[in-house]
Formats: sequence, structure tokens, C-alpha cells
Amino acid sequence: MAEIDTNEESQAQEVCSICLAQLSRYTCPRCNVRYCSVACYRHERHLQCSESFYRDSVVTELQQMKGSGEERRHVMETLMRMQEGEDDDQNEDHVATLEERVSGLDLDRDLDQVWQCLTPSEQQQFNQLVHSGHVGHLFSLYLPWWETFTPVVDMTEQSSSSSSSSSQKPSVLSGLPLLSSLVKDAKVSHSMLYNTLNALYAYAYIVRLYNGDHMELAMQASQAVLDISGTLSSNAVFCAVRDALSVAVTTVQQRKDLFMSLESSISVMRDVAHLLCHPTSHTCQVPEALSDLHQLLDRAKAASKAEGEKPDTRNSVKQLHRVAKKVFFFVVWSSEHAEELASLSDVVLLEYETSLQELNTYLETEQAVKAFRLPQSASKGHRHGAPQTLVEQLN
Repeated sequence: MAEIDTNEESQAQEVCSICLAQLSRYTCPRCNVRYCSVACYRHERHLQCSESFYRDSVVTELQQMKGSGEERRHVMETLMRMQEGEDDDQNEDHVATLEERVSGLDLDRDLDQVWQCLTPSEQQQFNQLVHSGHVGHLFSLYLPWWETFTPVVDMTEQSSSSSSSSSQKPSVLSGLPLLSSLVKDAKVSHSMLYNTLNALYAYAYIVRLYNGDHMELAMQASQAVLDISGTLSSNAVFCAVRDALSVAVTTVQQRKDLFMSLESSISVMRDVAHLLCHPTSHTCQVPEALSDLHQLLDRAKAASKAEGEKPDTRNSVKQLHRVAKKVFFFVVWSSEHAEELASLSDVVLLEYETSLQELNTYLETEQAVKAFRLPQSASKGHRHGAPQTLVEQLN
């Protein structure tokens, strides 16, 4: 890589041309600059020369490699595809600005047309934001009603410059009957506790997913609840806190239409804990949450009926009616078992903290593996003129 200068008199007279501090010991064979160490050789002042040296070394090594004609053809095809990809990226620099491309479109209605106006790299960037969960950072922070510190939110007191929004706490269904009038012996299986947790997770998740606008999209939100909660959609029975929550977490993580992020899916466990027992008022808010869910199902049922007498619509109405009756029973039961539900809050919080720690460990391990696999290569330097591509040089 470099020639060691053995002339002691020259070393004594010349300092490193890069750091200007140490005596030079080497001479670059390409540009004849004097330097003292590998660090100075790789310094940004010498980056153009050093990177061209590495590149030429790689090209020479590849040219000397021996392989079958099939192997060489495969390598050449791969390099050609990479070059075509770079050309496509460069062509995107000449497209009109995004503002010009979407001019005249209704950003709230013409979603397909807006998507088609994006370049492939812009579409990829947006998808990465969605899948990583970072797209949520583009919107104001939404605070669900169970995170507020007052029973009813006074919207007039909120500052117009606030970066967060919150919703009003729902009220419990009126005219609730006694549980004894719904169950002959007034005894319900102990699994009812854990089934309620599963339903609460689904409710809290869709409130977060729709940023509090779940009532405006009642049919979609109701279907999401049924997709997440096995106890509501298929009479699944759970016998432990971990089972009731982990099944729901796994479900949303496997559904692209419901998934927000790994962190979000786990953080909803904390929402469930706060519904069980508010961290400030120490009151159980489960009856209010389930009452809001019951209202959502009723609204979805009414919207389904309004669509007409179609076979799919009739089946949807029947299913929503059946689930609404089940949720009504949950409301009645939870109203009479508030203390028992509140006692599970600490257990759910522990489950949340454990799951979050497991996730962080997984992400750290994954990051370490990726870092280990990254090749130790220098960053791209500035090119002068119009040099040959790597494919051309190999030919």
C-alpha cells in the first residue's frame, strides 16, 4: 500500500502532510503525499486517493479470479442489475416536485392517484415509515381518554398550540340489570377475568389505531376488534394473564392491516393495566371501556343494515348482534367485579415490562448481528470526469 521511507534525514525534515503534527514515515505510491500512519492515509483529506486505490485493488483481484463461464455470466448479470438500479435512482432526480405532481388532487379522497404520483423510492420510504411505526411521529400525539387525569375532558381548556389531543371519557351503559338476573346461580367461570383482558386489549388497540376516531369508522373498527379478540369472535377461553394478552399481541403483529409497530403492540398492555386501575384515581375503568365498545358495535350494526339486504350484510349484522350481546354481559359482569379486575393491574403491568424488556433484548441482538455482518468498506469518494463503471472495467 505504501513505501517506507528509510531516509532518516528526510524523516527528520518532513512532517506528515495530513495531520501536520507527526513526522512522516510513508509516501503514498499514487500521489506521493507524505503521511505518518494508517489513520492519516484514510483521512478525508486523502480520501479520494485512498478510495481509488482500494477500488483498483478490488477490480484487479476480480479480474484475476478464475471461474467457470456460468459463474462469470452470473456475476456480470448481477452487476448489470445493480448498475441499472443506480441509473433509475439518478433518473428520479429529474422528476417534478411532489407538490407539482399532486397538484389538483384531493389528498383526502384521491389516495390511489396520490400513491401513483410518488416515485418508487418515495413509495419505499413511506412503506418503511409505516412498517417501522415512525409514521406516527408525523402526527400530533393522541391521548386516549383513560390516560387523562380528569373524568371528563374540557375541550375548551385545551390550548390551541397543544401538540396532543384527547377524547372524552365514555359513560357506562344506563339501566344495567343485576348479574343474577342474567345468570341463574350468579356464578361465572374464573376465566371471565382473563377473557375480559383479551377484549380490553382489542378495544384499547383499535382506539389507538384510529386515533380516537373509531366511532367515525365503526364498521372497520368493529371488524378489527373481532380480528384481534378471540374471546369475542370465536368464544376463546383464557386461563392466565399472559395467554389472554400474548395471543392478542401476536395477532396484531401478524396482520399487516392492523400492525403499527412492535413497541405499539406491546405498549397496549399498559393501556389495559390503566383501564383496570387508573394510575391516579385508582378507579376501575373497565365498565366505561366496554360500554364504549358496545356503542361501537351498535353503530357498526346500524351501518351494516343501512347497506341493504345482502347475504354478506345479513351475516355481518347477525355476528355484530351476537358480539354486542356478549359485550353487554361483560359490562354487567365488570360493574360488579371492579375490585377483582383492578387487582390484576399490577400483574398486567409486570407482563408489559417483561415483554418490553424481551423486545429490547431482541432488537439489540438483531442490531448487533447486522453490525457484525456489515462489510468493512470505505465510503464512496468524489469521482472526477466520467470513469468506467465496475462492469465495464471487468470486461
